[in-house]
Amino acid sequence: MEFSKDDGELPSHDRKGDTNGTSGSVSIYFIAATAAFLLLTALLIDFARVAAFRKQAELAVKSGVRSTLSSFDPTIYARYGLFIRGGESASELFHETLEGNAASQGDGIFPFLDTQWEETDITESRPLANHDVFRRQVLEEMKYKAPIDLSLEVANRFRGVSGVMKEATATVNILEKMRKAYDRREEAFDDALDEQIKLGENVKQSLESQIGSVGSITGKYEDYVIKRLEDEDRRVLVRKWEERREERERNGEDIDEDQEHKPEGPRYEAEVAAFESSAKSLSTALIKQAASVKSEADSFLLKANEAVLKAKEANDEMRGIVEQSKSTPPVSSGVGTGEEEAASHAENMQTMEQLRKSTEDLVLEQAFFEEYETEINQQYSQSLALASEASSMGSLIGSVPGSTGMGSSLQSGEARFQSAFTKYASEYGSSGSVISARIAKLEAHRSYDNERKQEEKKAKSAWSGAANFLGALTGASGSEKDKAGFEQTNGLYATNKEFNQAEEDQAKAKAERNEDPSEGRDEAMSSSNDLMDVLEGSLLGARDQLYYSEYTITRLSHYDPSLVKEMLRGGDTPLDIHLQEAEYILYGLNNPAGNIAAAYGEVFAFRLAIRTMEGLIECRAMGHPLLVLVAALVYGIRNALLDMNSLVEMGKIQLSKYIKVDTVYTDYLRLFMLLHGGSRSHSARTIAVIEHASGLDFRGAYTYASGEGSASIRLWFFPGLLKVMNRFGNLGGTVKGNRYEATSIADSSYQ
Repeated sequence: MEFSKDDGELPSHDRKGDTNGTSGSVSIYFIAATAAFLLLTALLIDFARVAAFRKQAELAVKSGVRSTLSSFDPTIYARYGLFIRGGESASELFHETLEGNAASQGDGIFPFLDTQWEETDITESRPLANHDVFRRQVLEEMKYKAPIDLSLEVANRFRGVSGVMKEATATVNILEKMRKAYDRREEAFDDALDEQIKLGENVKQSLESQIGSVGSITGKYEDYVIKRLEDEDRRVLVRKWEERREERERNGEDIDEDQEHKPEGPRYEAEVAAFESSAKSLSTALIKQAASVKSEADSFLLKANEAVLKAKEANDEMRGIVEQSKSTPPVSSGVGTGEEEAASHAENMQTMEQLRKSTEDLVLEQAFFEEYETEINQQYSQSLALASEASSMGSLIGSVPGSTGMGSSLQSGEARFQSAFTKYASEYGSSGSVISARIAKLEAHRSYDNERKQEEKKAKSAWSGAANFLGALTGASGSEKDKAGFEQTNGLYATNKEFNQAEEDQAKAKAERNEDPSEGRDEAMSSSNDLMDVLEGSLLGARDQLYYSEYTITRLSHYDPSLVKEMLRGGDTPLDIHLQEAEYILYGLNNPAGNIAAAYGEVFAFRLAIRTMEGLIECRAMGHPLLVLVAALVYGIRNALLDMNSLVEMGKIQLSKYIKVDTVYTDYLRLFMLLHGGSRSHSARTIAVIEHASGLDFRGAYTYASGEGSASIRLWFFPGLLKVMNRFGNLGGTVKGNRYEATSIADSSYQ
C-alpha cells in the first residue's frame, strides 16, 4: 500500500532522529535515578556504620566498667563478704577493655568499623566508708543466710519463754508497784503511830512529875494553914508586947523587967514561906505545861492526820494498781509446740495470774482509816482535857498562899487531875492500851514483813556477789598493745563517724551498776521484755536490723567464754580488740575490758530476768505476794550467778528450769544486737574494726565506677552532608572532618 505526502507521511530521516532523542532521555533519567540510589545507599551505609559504631562503643564502655569492677579485693571478700575495688589500676583496665572491644585491624581484614578511642576516663566513687553503701552490701551478703541462722540458732532456743517472761515482767511490775505503795503506806502509818507515842510520852513525862507535887501541896495544906495562923497569932502577941513596952518607956517606967516576959515570935516562917513558894512555882509550872500540852496536841493532830492521809493515798494507789491489773489482758504469745511444754506454760501463766490476784489482800478497807482518824481525834481531845485539868489545878494551887479552907477544893481538884492523868497515861503511854491496840492492828497486816526484811538482806548479800563477779571483769586492764589497738580503732571510728556525720548512740553501756537489787531486777525484767519483743519483731519482718545483727555475729569476732574463765582466774588473758569486735561494735567502750564487762553484765541481767520468773513460780508457796517477790529476787540473783559460772566453765546455759534448751554466748549477743544495735555509730565502729584489721582506709575503698569513652570512625561517603544534616537533627555525635565522633557513658556498682 502506498501513501502520498498528502497523507502526512514523514521523511525517513525524521523518523530516525525521533528514535535517537527518546533513547537519550531514558539514559539521563536512568543515570539520575541510579545516582540518587547510590547517594541514598551511601548515606544508609554510613548511617548503619554510625549506628553499629555507637552500639559497639556503648557495649565497650559497659564492658570496660564491668571489667574494672571485676578487679575486687579478694581478701576483703573472703573475710568479710564485702566487695571493694582492688588489684590493677582502674584506668588501665578500662582502657585495655575498650581497645580490646575495637574492630580488629590487620592484613586481609576489611575494616568496616575503624574505631579509634580518642579519650577515655573512669571515675570511682561510693566508698565503703559510707554507711549507706556499707549497709547495702551487708544486707546483700546476709539476705539468704540470716533468717536461717536466726530461726535455727536463736528462735528455736528461745521459743516458749517469751509469753511467760512477759507475764513475769508484768507480775513483777505490779508487785513492785504494790511494794513501793505498801511501804509508803506503812511508813505513813508508822509516822502517825510515832506521833501518837510521842505525844503520849511527852504529856506523861511533862505532867508526871507535877502529880507528886500537887499531892504534896494538897497533903501539906492543912498543916500549912495551922502553922501560918499560929505564926500570925504569935506576931500579934509580939506586936502587942512591943506596943506596951514602948508606952512604959515613954512613961519612964522600967522596961528591963518586961524583956523577960517577951512572947515567942513566929516559929514556922521558913516552912510557910517554902510552902507558899512551892505552891506558886507549881502553879506556874502547871499552867505552862498545860499550854505546852495544848500546843503539842495541836501539832500532833495536824501531823498525825497528814500521815494517815498519806497512808490512805498510798492505799488508794494500791487499789488502782489492782484494778489496772484486772483490766490488763493476759499475754498469749510464746507457747511451745509440745504437749508437756504447753502444759507447763499454762501452769506457769496461771501462777502469775494468781500472784497478781493475791495483791488484793494488801489493800485495806476504808473503815480502817476512818477508825484511825477517830482514834487520833480522840487522843487529841483527851490531851486537851488533861491540859485543861492541869491548868485548872495550877490556878487553884496559885490561890493557896494566904488562904484558908481550901483543903476540900484542893483534894477534889487533885483527884480529878490524878484521874485524868492516870487514864491518859494508861491509854497513851508507851505501853498504853490504845497504843498497844493500834500496834496490834498495824501488825495484823504486817505478819510477813519481818520475813520479807530477812529476804531483802539476803538479796543485798547476793547482789554484792554478782557485783564482785562483774567487777572482776571490769578490773582487767590489758596490755599496752591491747590499749594501743583500742586507741587506733577508736580513732578510725571517730574519723568514719565524722565522714558520715553520724549521730551519737542513744544508749551507752552502763559504767555503774545499781546498788539496789530490786532496781537492778526491774531493769533486767524491762530489758528482757524488750528483747522478747525485738526477737518476735525480727521474725515478723525487721529485716535490716536482723541482717546487720547476723553479719556482726557471723563475720566478726566475739570474746570466747573460755578467755573470760582465764581472766576470772587471774590469768594473763589477751584483750586484743580483734578478739572482741562484736562487743566493741555493740558498746563502744574505749578500753580493753569494758566492752566484755558490759556484754557479760547484760547477759547477767537477762539471766536474772529468767531466773526471777522461775523464782516467782518456785516461791509462790510463801503466800504473801511481797514476800514471794523478794524471795524470787534472791532466787533469781543466786541462780543467775550460777548461770554465769556455767557460761564461762562450760560455754552454755540451760535456758530455763522449765525449758531445757542450751543457749550459748552468741545467742545473747544476737539478742543484744537486735535490741540496741544498728545505729550509725554501730556502723562506724564496724567499719573501724575492719579497717584496723585490714589496714585499708575505706574512704578510698570504692564500690562504684562510672566510665566515659569518646571514639570515632571515618565516614566513607559525604561527611560534609552528614555534618549539615547534624545541624538539623541529632545524630548522637559530632562530625569532625571526615570522622564521626560519639561519647558513651556507663556505670556499675557492687550492689
